[in-house]
Amino acid sequence: MAKAATTRKKRPAKKASKPSADNMAAKQDDPVISAKDAAPKTQDVAGSDQSMPSAKNGDAAVQRRQVISDLFQRGLAAHQAGQIDDAIRLYSTALRQNPNQPDVWNNLGVALRRSKKFEAALIAYRRAADLRPGNAGLWSNMGNCLREMMRFDEALVAHKKALELDDSVKSHTFNTGLVYRDMNRFEEALEYFDRALAIDPDYVDANWDKSLAHLALGNYAEGWAGYETRRKLADNPIRPLETAPEWDGKADLRGKRILLRAEQGFGDMIQFARFVPLVAQKAAHVILECRKELIPIMKTVSGVGTVVEKGRPLPEFDVHVPLLSLPHVMGIGSKELQKISTDSYISPPQGKRARLAPPPGTVLKVGLIWAGKLNPRDRSCPLETLLPILSAKGAAFYSFQIDDRRADIDKLGLHAFVTDLGDHIHDFGDSAALMQAMDLVITIDSSPAHLAGALGVPVWMLQLYTTDWRWMVHRADSPWYPTLRIYRQDKPGDWSSAIQKLGSDFSTLLQARMNAQ
Repeated sequence: MAKAATTRKKRPAKKASKPSADNMAAKQDDPVISAKDAAPKTQDVAGSDQSMPSAKNGDAAVQRRQVISDLFQRGLAAHQAGQIDDAIRLYSTALRQNPNQPDVWNNLGVALRRSKKFEAALIAYRRAADLRPGNAGLWSNMGNCLREMMRFDEALVAHKKALELDDSVKSHTFNTGLVYRDMNRFEEALEYFDRALAIDPDYVDANWDKSLAHLALGNYAEGWAGYETRRKLADNPIRPLETAPEWDGKADLRGKRILLRAEQGFGDMIQFARFVPLVAQKAAHVILECRKELIPIMKTVSGVGTVVEKGRPLPEFDVHVPLLSLPHVMGIGSKELQKISTDSYISPPQGKRARLAPPPGTVLKVGLIWAGKLNPRDRSCPLETLLPILSAKGAAFYSFQIDDRRADIDKLGLHAFVTDLGDHIHDFGDSAALMQAMDLVITIDSSPAHLAGALGVPVWMLQLYTTDWRWMVHRADSPWYPTLRIYRQDKPGDWSSAIQKLGSDFSTLLQARMNAQ
């Protein structure tokens, strides 16, 4: 038996947030040119006298060159220390002294992109490429910026220019694959990921995104095998646990206590909790580790014997496995997934039931979630885009927002239309009780979408143009949640068609409810 006190080793705290399946898509960073690689040359100094300088003019030129070099090096030091605003200021000052510095323009672009100032970053990259058009890395950086701006066609042009100049650099090929991935063209993305892996078979980011592309296409055997690459990612959330063996899906679990380890985000844990009953059929006792907020609902999952908060001492166990590795070790394919994707496998905590008093004449109670985390990409749908739906007679709307975006209700003056439940939600147990009282949940791609699906509550999800692997492509339903319906953007950043379709379906549903009264 392994015990927590002897299995946990202290590790240095990381400044970066841990990745979740909502934000684990690999991101290729732009290279930052070092001071050694980009020391300004004498002939690059703007306004320098091209004739033989006098001693006085020569001294001035040398002094000016030194000032520019100092600015660049200070900017680089600030950049590497994470002081991005200072880096931008220092790079900009150096460029005002001499704009003919492609490496400084590149670094300015990198810093601006990190600050989400994409338009300015794009200009900086273009200035760098104008000065050094034969540098493949500058074109690749430009493509990265355009991809983040969701200008995918332009991003492809930039990345393919980089490949024309130098196709031996793995990141140039990988970055091209990322654009195809974001365009939901997964077959083409796989081609470029494979090309990157031909250059470096151990390229972790390419292996990771290759796995997600396979999963998006429903190639589960290849996808789940590659999904294990997450253990090698730079921000790997799976800590070593070496005092007990890891279950491989084959070892006999009879009489054994198995620990299912927590990782990634709330939605991932809810989604993969469906596999717990399969493990419980094989083991004597299942210990499920999860974050504190999830404990009330994870206790309701069939087969869970013990729930322990992540970071707390663990009870004794014989074997362990990360929860998100279960599909791989158990050989879950589309047929197996279909068998276990029932309408519900999570319930509100025992004794916790919501008591709502909707206005007279209400025939439809609707939960709303319109905003989520900004990282890595804002999946939010502005509340104002839902105004045509909120005006529907016979429907009562309830906000499940628990963050600063609750203020959107007040900003838009919608308190008469939307009841704010934020003060009543402290964990997922509260959310589950309130959500089960809903007739419908309308949400963005977020953990509440998973919760509604796991509860068996009808849920309509607004999905960005760039799909997440689990929602696949070109379908309005989901193999994961039978009660889920997906409304997708048909253009990057444009919700109009999705909202129009959702609004039409909502009117039909509301009318059917009224007719049934």
